[in-house]
Amino acid sequence: MAFSLAAVLSAASFLLVFAPAPARAGGHLPPGQDVACELEPVRLSPGERIAVEAGRIVVREVPEKRAKGRTFEAVGTFAASAEDALRIVTDFRHYDEFMPRVERVAVTEESPGVFLVEQHLKLPLGVRRRYRLRYTVRRAAEGFRVDWVKVIWPEVPLSHSVVDTSGHWQVGMFGEGRLLAVYRVFTDPGKVPLGMTGLAMSLSKHELPKVIERVRKRLLGDKS
Repeated sequence: MAFSLAAVLSAASFLLVFAPAPARAGGHLPPGQDVACELEPVRLSPGERIAVEAGRIVVREVPEKRAKGRTFEAVGTFAASAEDALRIVTDFRHYDEFMPRVERVAVTEESPGVFLVEQHLKLPLGVRRRYRLRYTVRRAAEGFRVDWVKVIWPEVPLSHSVVDTSGHWQVGMFGEGRLLAVYRVFTDPGKVPLGMTGLAMSLSKHELPKVIERVRKRLLGDKS
């Protein structure tokens, strides 16, 4: 699927991570890779920082300027190298094995750093949706960012899709031997059966931690 908080909040009450850090063994992408982006600072309140350092996953809503739809993000850590994490989150052909609600996937186009992926979702109440996403992968000095946007799929009527969805992964160093992962998703589901838009958005929010958890499992070699 999909995750930098309110700029109006006092900077004094937040801690910034993803600041430049000294080189560490195992924390870089392979030599020779060009740095294609800089990671955005991630703001964590003191309580959020404590939770994340303890291995918990923080889920929060991100202020959204668009009239419809909402944005949520999950923040947690991976005990892995950036290269291993990138390998998992860009394993699009196996998203149906570990991404929540993804029933079937097809990668229809692939070029260096860009993937066109068709996803079929199985939602509650027997609802199914499908859409086409363009993923763009960019590497940073000590991590990476993967952005996605919904693109036109002419054969699929809007009643079988969502109005819009986009988001990103951002993964960077977080102390010795760990990565800080941000998984952010914007969704405008459009019409939902029985007018249950609120329920649909709630499910979207509460399933975000599963994404972090399942990537963690695959990093440990657990594909169950």
